[in-house]
Amino acid sequence: MLKLLSVFYSVYVGLMFGMGLVLVSLTYPLAMLLAERRKLTVIYTINRYAMRVWGALTGIRLRVEGQAAWLPAPVIVGNHCNILDMPICAMACVKPVKLLAKAEFARVPVLGFMFRTFAVLVERDCAESRRAGVKALSGALKAGWPIFIFPEGTRNRGASPLQNFKDGAFRTAIAAQAPIQPFVQLRMRQVQLHNRLLFKPGQLIFRWLPPISTLGMTDADVPALRARVYAMIEAELLREDPSFVL
Repeated sequence: MLKLLSVFYSVYVGLMFGMGLVLVSLTYPLAMLLAERRKLTVIYTINRYAMRVWGALTGIRLRVEGQAAWLPAPVIVGNHCNILDMPICAMACVKPVKLLAKAEFARVPVLGFMFRTFAVLVERDCAESRRAGVKALSGALKAGWPIFIFPEGTRNRGASPLQNFKDGAFRTAIAAQAPIQPFVQLRMRQVQLHNRLLFKPGQLIFRWLPPISTLGMTDADVPALRARVYAMIEAELLREDPSFVL
Protein backbone atom coordinates (compact mmCIF):
# COMPACT_ATOMS: atom_id res chain seq x y z
CA MET A 1 0.00 0.00 0.00
CA LEU A 2 2.77 2.44 0.93
CA LYS A 3 4.59 1.68 -2.33
CA LEU A 4 1.42 2.36 -4.32
CA LEU A 5 0.92 5.66 -2.50
CA SER A 6 4.54 6.57 -3.27
CA VAL A 7 3.95 5.92 -6.96
CA PHE A 8 0.76 8.01 -7.01
CA TYR A 9 2.49 10.83 -5.15
CA SER A 10 5.47 10.74 -7.53
CA VAL A 11 3.16 10.91 -10.56
CA TYR A 12 1.42 13.88 -8.94
CA VAL A 13 4.75 15.64 -8.37
CA GLY A 14 5.71 15.10 -12.01
CA LEU A 15 2.33 16.26 -13.34
CA MET A 16 2.43 19.41 -11.22
CA PHE A 17 5.94 20.16 -12.45
CA GLY A 18 4.99 19.59 -16.09
CA MET A 19 1.88 21.75 -15.80
CA GLY A 20 3.95 24.46 -14.15
CA LEU A 21 6.48 24.41 -17.00
CA VAL A 22 3.74 24.77 -19.61
CA LEU A 23 2.08 27.68 -17.79
CA VAL A 24 5.39 29.44 -17.19
CA SER A 25 6.53 28.98 -20.80
CA LEU A 26 3.42 30.85 -21.99
CA THR A 27 4.83 34.02 -20.37
CA TYR A 28 8.22 33.76 -22.08
CA PRO A 29 7.26 35.25 -25.49
CA LEU A 30 6.21 38.49 -23.82
CA ALA A 31 9.37 38.59 -21.70
CA MET A 32 11.49 38.08 -24.83
CA LEU A 33 10.33 41.47 -26.13
CA LEU A 34 12.36 43.11 -23.38
CA ALA A 35 16.05 44.01 -23.34
CA GLU A 36 18.36 41.15 -22.27
CA ARG A 37 18.89 42.05 -18.63
CA ARG A 38 15.26 43.00 -18.05
CA LYS A 39 14.12 39.88 -19.91
CA LEU A 40 16.12 37.51 -17.72
CA THR A 41 15.09 39.33 -14.55
CA VAL A 42 11.44 38.79 -15.46
CA ILE A 43 11.98 35.16 -16.50
CA TYR A 44 13.87 34.25 -13.32
CA THR A 45 11.27 35.96 -11.16
CA ILE A 46 8.47 34.01 -12.86
CA ASN A 47 10.42 30.75 -12.57
CA ARG A 48 11.15 31.32 -8.88
CA TYR A 49 7.55 32.02 -7.88
CA ALA A 50 6.18 29.21 -10.05
CA MET A 51 8.50 26.72 -8.37
CA ARG A 52 7.50 28.02 -4.94
CA VAL A 53 3.87 27.33 -5.81
CA TRP A 54 4.88 23.86 -7.05
CA GLY A 55 6.68 23.24 -3.75
CA ALA A 56 3.65 24.33 -1.74
CA LEU A 57 1.33 22.07 -3.74
CA THR A 58 3.61 19.02 -3.47
CA GLY A 59 4.90 19.36 0.09
CA ILE A 60 8.50 19.67 -1.14
CA ARG A 61 9.70 22.59 0.95
CA LEU A 62 12.93 24.55 0.66
CA ARG A 63 14.94 26.47 3.24
CA VAL A 64 17.58 28.78 1.80
CA GLU A 65 20.43 29.57 4.17
CA GLY A 66 23.29 32.03 3.95
CA GLN A 67 23.76 34.97 1.64
CA ALA A 68 25.12 34.82 -1.89
CA ALA A 69 27.75 37.38 -2.91
CA TRP A 70 26.38 38.92 -6.11
CA LEU A 71 28.91 41.73 -6.57
CA PRO A 72 31.24 41.48 -8.32
CA ALA A 73 29.55 38.89 -10.55
CA PRO A 74 30.56 35.46 -9.19
CA VAL A 75 31.04 31.98 -10.58
CA ILE A 76 28.38 29.95 -8.75
CA VAL A 77 29.21 26.27 -8.19
CA GLY A 78 27.65 23.45 -6.19
CA ASN A 79 26.69 19.80 -6.03
CA HIS A 80 24.69 18.24 -8.88
CA CYS A 81 22.17 15.89 -7.27
CA ASN A 82 19.07 14.82 -9.18
CA ILE A 83 15.99 16.07 -11.02
CA LEU A 84 15.16 18.34 -8.09
CA ASP A 85 18.20 20.50 -8.89
CA MET A 86 16.14 22.42 -11.43
CA PRO A 87 13.27 23.66 -9.23
CA ILE A 88 15.45 24.06 -6.13
CA CYS A 89 18.08 26.21 -7.84
CA ALA A 90 15.32 28.23 -9.50
CA MET A 91 13.90 29.01 -6.05
CA ALA A 92 17.28 29.78 -4.49
CA CYS A 93 18.67 32.21 -7.10
CA VAL A 94 17.09 35.60 -6.47
CA LYS A 95 18.96 37.20 -9.37
CA PRO A 96 19.28 36.08 -12.99
CA VAL A 97 22.34 34.03 -13.89
CA LYS A 98 23.85 32.61 -17.06
CA LEU A 99 23.58 28.85 -16.73
CA LEU A 100 25.70 26.14 -18.35
CA ALA A 101 23.49 23.19 -19.32
CA LYS A 102 23.66 20.13 -21.54
CA ALA A 103 22.39 20.50 -25.10
CA GLU A 104 20.06 17.51 -24.67
CA PHE A 105 17.66 19.86 -22.86
CA ALA A 106 17.06 21.68 -26.14
CA ARG A 107 15.35 18.58 -27.52
CA VAL A 108 12.85 18.28 -24.66
CA PRO A 109 9.42 19.80 -25.46
CA VAL A 110 8.68 23.02 -23.54
CA LEU A 111 11.77 22.66 -21.37
CA GLY A 112 14.01 23.04 -24.42
CA PHE A 113 12.32 26.28 -25.42
CA MET A 114 12.73 27.61 -21.89
CA PHE A 115 16.41 26.65 -21.58
CA ARG A 116 17.28 28.25 -24.91
CA THR A 117 16.15 31.61 -23.51
CA PHE A 118 18.50 31.72 -20.52
CA ALA A 119 21.12 28.95 -20.70
CA VAL A 120 24.35 28.30 -22.57
CA LEU A 121 23.85 24.81 -24.02
CA VAL A 122 26.80 22.53 -24.75
CA GLU A 123 27.30 19.04 -26.10
CA ARG A 124 29.13 17.31 -23.25
CA ASP A 125 30.90 14.83 -25.57
CA CYS A 126 32.11 17.51 -27.99
CA ALA A 127 35.31 19.34 -27.00
CA GLU A 128 34.61 22.16 -29.45
CA SER A 129 31.13 22.70 -28.00
CA ARG A 130 32.53 22.74 -24.45
CA ARG A 131 35.15 25.32 -25.44
CA ALA A 132 32.47 27.48 -27.07
CA GLY A 133 30.36 27.21 -23.93
CA VAL A 134 33.21 28.28 -21.68
CA LYS A 135 33.96 31.19 -24.00
CA ALA A 136 30.32 32.30 -23.91
CA LEU A 137 30.24 32.13 -20.12
CA SER A 138 33.51 34.01 -19.83
CA GLY A 139 32.04 36.77 -21.96
CA ALA A 140 28.91 36.85 -19.81
CA LEU A 141 31.00 37.06 -16.65
CA LYS A 142 32.99 39.99 -18.02
CA ALA A 143 29.70 41.68 -18.91
CA GLY A 144 28.64 41.48 -15.27
CA TRP A 145 26.45 38.36 -15.32
CA PRO A 146 26.80 35.80 -12.51
CA ILE A 147 27.38 32.41 -14.10
CA PHE A 148 26.17 29.07 -12.76
CA ILE A 149 28.07 25.80 -13.34
CA PHE A 150 27.84 22.33 -11.83
CA PRO A 151 31.55 21.38 -11.73
CA GLU A 152 30.73 17.66 -11.52
CA GLY A 153 29.39 17.95 -15.06
CA THR A 154 26.51 15.52 -14.53
CA ARG A 155 24.24 14.26 -11.76
CA ASN A 156 25.84 12.24 -9.02
CA ARG A 157 24.45 8.72 -9.37
CA GLY A 158 27.12 7.13 -7.15
CA ALA A 159 27.35 6.42 -3.44
CA SER A 160 29.91 9.13 -2.62
CA PRO A 161 28.85 12.68 -1.68
CA LEU A 162 30.50 14.23 -4.75
CA GLN A 163 32.00 13.25 -8.07
CA ASN A 164 35.30 14.70 -9.23
CA PHE A 165 35.17 18.38 -10.17
CA LYS A 166 36.16 19.53 -13.63
CA ASP A 167 38.44 22.53 -14.06
CA GLY A 168 36.29 24.74 -16.30
CA ALA A 169 34.48 26.77 -13.65
CA PHE A 170 37.68 27.48 -11.76
CA ARG A 171 39.71 28.43 -14.84
CA THR A 172 36.90 30.77 -15.89
CA ALA A 173 36.79 32.41 -12.45
CA ILE A 174 40.55 32.89 -12.33
CA ALA A 175 40.71 34.25 -15.89
CA ALA A 176 38.12 36.90 -14.96
CA GLN A 177 39.50 37.35 -11.41
CA ALA A 178 35.90 36.75 -10.30
CA PRO A 179 34.93 35.26 -6.92
CA ILE A 180 33.74 31.69 -6.57
CA GLN A 181 30.35 31.46 -4.84
CA PRO A 182 29.88 27.87 -3.59
CA PHE A 183 26.60 26.35 -2.48
CA VAL A 184 25.48 22.96 -1.22
CA GLN A 185 22.14 21.19 -1.59
CA LEU A 186 21.25 18.96 1.37
CA ARG A 187 18.73 16.12 1.87
CA MET A 188 18.12 15.77 -1.86
CA ARG A 189 18.16 11.96 -1.73
CA GLN A 190 15.62 11.95 1.08
CA VAL A 191 13.04 13.62 -1.16
CA GLN A 192 13.94 11.98 -4.47
CA LEU A 193 15.01 8.40 -3.86
CA HIS A 194 18.50 7.72 -5.20
CA ASN A 195 18.50 6.90 -8.94
CA ARG A 196 14.72 6.49 -8.92
CA LEU A 197 11.80 8.62 -10.07
CA LEU A 198 10.11 8.25 -6.71
CA PHE A 199 9.57 11.23 -4.44
CA LYS A 200 8.60 11.89 -0.83
CA PRO A 201 7.45 15.17 0.69
CA GLY A 202 10.03 16.83 2.90
CA GLN A 203 12.27 19.82 3.47
CA LEU A 204 15.39 20.48 1.43
CA ILE A 205 18.17 22.89 2.30
CA PHE A 206 20.03 25.10 -0.15
CA ARG A 207 22.97 26.69 1.66
CA TRP A 208 25.16 29.45 0.28
CA LEU A 209 28.74 29.03 1.53
CA PRO A 210 31.33 31.80 2.01
CA PRO A 211 32.62 33.22 -1.29
CA ILE A 212 36.25 32.73 -2.30
CA SER A 213 38.26 35.50 -3.93
CA THR A 214 40.41 34.63 -6.93
CA LEU A 215 42.25 37.95 -7.07
CA GLY A 216 45.90 37.39 -7.90
CA MET A 217 45.40 33.72 -8.81
CA THR A 218 46.72 32.19 -12.02
CA ASP A 219 46.11 28.93 -13.85
CA ALA A 220 48.68 27.35 -11.56
CA ASP A 221 46.20 27.85 -8.69
CA VAL A 222 43.36 25.92 -10.37
CA PRO A 223 44.05 22.56 -8.63
CA ALA A 224 44.22 24.14 -5.18
CA LEU A 225 41.11 26.25 -5.76
CA ARG A 226 39.17 23.27 -7.09
CA ALA A 227 40.23 21.15 -4.09
CA ARG A 228 39.30 23.90 -1.63
CA VAL A 229 35.77 24.27 -3.02
CA TYR A 230 35.34 20.49 -3.22
CA ALA A 231 36.37 20.15 0.44
CA MET A 232 33.95 22.89 1.55
CA ILE A 233 30.95 21.27 -0.13
CA GLU A 234 31.93 17.73 0.85
CA ALA A 235 32.31 18.75 4.51
CA GLU A 236 28.75 20.09 4.59
CA LEU A 237 27.36 16.90 3.06
CA LEU A 238 29.31 14.61 5.41
CA ARG A 239 28.28 16.62 8.45
CA GLU A 240 24.57 17.20 7.76
CA ASP A 241 23.15 15.18 4.89
CA PRO A 242 21.53 11.93 6.17
CA SER A 243 22.64 10.09 3.02
CA PHE A 244 26.31 10.74 3.74
CA VAL A 245 26.76 11.41 7.47
CA LEU A 246 29.61 9.25 8.74
